[in-house]
Amino acid sequence: MRWDWRPAAGFVAGAVVAWAVGFAVATSALLGLLVAAGVLVLTRLDGTPDPGWERERLDRRHGARGEVQDLAWAMVGRDGRIGERVLRRLREVARRRLARHGLVLDDPAAQRLLGTRAVHTLTRTQSPLPTVADVRHTINVLDRLGPRRADPTDHPPREEDSPS
Repeated sequence: MRWDWRPAAGFVAGAVVAWAVGFAVATSALLGLLVAAGVLVLTRLDGTPDPGWERERLDRRHGARGEVQDLAWAMVGRDGRIGERVLRRLREVARRRLARHGLVLDDPAAQRLLGTRAVHTLTRTQSPLPTVADVRHTINVLDRLGPRRADPTDHPPREEDSPS
């Protein structure tokens, strides 16, 4: 460790100038200590800013493991019911699936196609949130609905609309 002469020089310079101006010796020494402390602080300050944390940016692809994992954690709440995040995602999937068939969720034809239980699950806005069984039923109905428009006379078979 090297000895830094600048604070000592600041002390001497401050004390001598204060004594030359006419201050008492004790006051000159105190002012010299003040100048030395200022020099010490100024020589220890580093003007360069600290580098920030470099955040690793991962490009998440839809359906990637992390996305599925996040969805699984948010799936079931403490009360055994589905979380809001999963319900929003299910609604989004249902809207897309119905749009491919030229329908919207409020349409009576879509309600006949999906069934009462699935529509009730998708349109629930108040507590309590749907159960896991309700969501499973809705997913099965949407899965049977298929990604493409079917023949208008052909309706997919539905499960019983009774609550479980």
